[in-house]
Amino acid sequence: MKHNGVSLKIKELFAPYRKNIIIISVIMMITSTGSFLTPWLTKQLIDIGIMGANFSQTVLYVSLIFIIFLAQQLFGVIQFYYYRILSLKIPLDLNYRACKHVLLVRTKYFKDRNFSEVISELFQDIANISSLTDTQFLSSFVNLFKIIAGLVALFLINWKLTLFMLATIPIKILISSLLFKKQESIYKVIMKVQSKFSAWLGDGISGVVEIKLWGIINKKLSKLNDILENSMKAKSRLMFYGYIDNVSGSTLSILFTCFLYLFGSLLIQKNEMTIGSLVSFVSYSSLVFEPIGIVSYLITRLSIVKPAFERFLRFLSTDTETDNPGSVVLPDSMDIKQIKFENVSLVYDKEKALDQVNFTINKGEKIAVIGFNGSGKTSIINLLLRFYEPTEGSIKINDNDIRSYTFESYRSMWSLMAQDNYLFNDTIKSNINISEELTMEEIVDGCKRSGAYSFIQELPEKFETQIGYNGAKLSGGQKQKIALARTLARKNTKALILDEATSNYDYYSEQIFNEEIVSSDRYIFTIIITHRPEVLKKLDRIIYLGKGRVMGVGTFDELYESVEGFRDIIMSTQNEEVQDHAIYAFSD
Repeated sequence: MKHNGVSLKIKELFAPYRKNIIIISVIMMITSTGSFLTPWLTKQLIDIGIMGANFSQTVLYVSLIFIIFLAQQLFGVIQFYYYRILSLKIPLDLNYRACKHVLLVRTKYFKDRNFSEVISELFQDIANISSLTDTQFLSSFVNLFKIIAGLVALFLINWKLTLFMLATIPIKILISSLLFKKQESIYKVIMKVQSKFSAWLGDGISGVVEIKLWGIINKKLSKLNDILENSMKAKSRLMFYGYIDNVSGSTLSILFTCFLYLFGSLLIQKNEMTIGSLVSFVSYSSLVFEPIGIVSYLITRLSIVKPAFERFLRFLSTDTETDNPGSVVLPDSMDIKQIKFENVSLVYDKEKALDQVNFTINKGEKIAVIGFNGSGKTSIINLLLRFYEPTEGSIKINDNDIRSYTFESYRSMWSLMAQDNYLFNDTIKSNINISEELTMEEIVDGCKRSGAYSFIQELPEKFETQIGYNGAKLSGGQKQKIALARTLARKNTKALILDEATSNYDYYSEQIFNEEIVSSDRYIFTIIITHRPEVLKKLDRIIYLGKGRVMGVGTFDELYESVEGFRDIIMSTQNEEVQDHAIYAFSD
């Protein structure tokens, strides 16, 4: 991203706070004026009051200096009030925008990204961007005023010394500019290393069981050490260039000050300058050098902010779930008669997950989608729920493309029980009632239908039991029953999707639930991903997928007789069921 593009985005960031920035800048101008009056008053105090042995004038100038100080402090209180709002609101807005984007970004974004890595990058970038609210950054315009006004005052005091001072300024700016390019490139390296560390940490926490089980702790720590070593080397280089910048600035400053006193003393001896003028010149020169030093600081700061801002903007530019122009709310009262896939294809990472898929689900039907791993079952579900958009073709309800409806209203018709369901670090009750619209009776009913009610009643705190991060305090079967209860308890949904919904159930519990689902008429559409023959035989139709294509559609008996691949799946599943039933009978 070009530097000008980043500058424009920074202006957009500060645009809502223009009023605060203007007030802060005006106050800074006022206080800066006081800072410029103080050296002149000091000159008058020395030359007229002290050197002239005039006590009344001494009192006058001392009083004026103190009054200016009090005025600066008063204006400083007002400046702090507006600065506090600015410095707190910008990080708040950035965090809100980032978190909102996380919720709106398409789910495919997280397929290749470690979640810990994304979150770490966002927090780092927001912290760096928020540093732009530093008063030194906001005082950039005022610093320009200080430099110009200070140079005018210095020329009025002594033009010879001023010309020498001007010769040192380009040297300082040139050094800072050269170091800026070095620091910017180094910080980009640091950002990449920090991302690798976050990814390592995310994998380390999520995969700690596998790491211990496979005995690869030392290998993981070796990779961590490489990451930390690279981070240390990059930060060391960044510190070195920062040190060079500080040393160069300090060296130029001390050389100028030494020359100033030497040359100033000669001018005093020649009566071309008073002692007060020399003291005043030193004070004014510091007022000029200070903003020049701040400009150098800003150049260094921008070397960090610019890469962070670019990465933050790249994240905000990722594809989000945005309602199409003209999209409408799907009415709750709509009589949905069919869902139709028309020539639907889907491409993942340049590979076709689905290829020219066609089928129709009619109102009242219970259908199954089956196939071997990688056949496209999950892709069908992702398309139905609009987590992905078809690369080709369309999906329609009542001959209307589902993209013509808003995301929220369209998804409100679906209840989904996926293979992997996230449970929040909260109570059982809150995890089932995530929409916060269910009554206790409705929660209990969902639990009874999913088979979760009996084990919940055995817990000391029952529905108020804290289940830990992603249900860590529950067994696999208990987690699945809680997630299924949440799915079944969802209000006002018209269609149900069960994707291997009972994979962690024991054999007996699974049979009870399957029997209830196939006999239920609560949903106008029921889509089940399962290979269980006893369930498939009771469904209206089965869609058999193979390598992203529809290989057959029909009843269990029709497909079993005519499609070899379907028979292979059923026979394989029956063998597994015999083993499961034997294990259950033995344990019983």
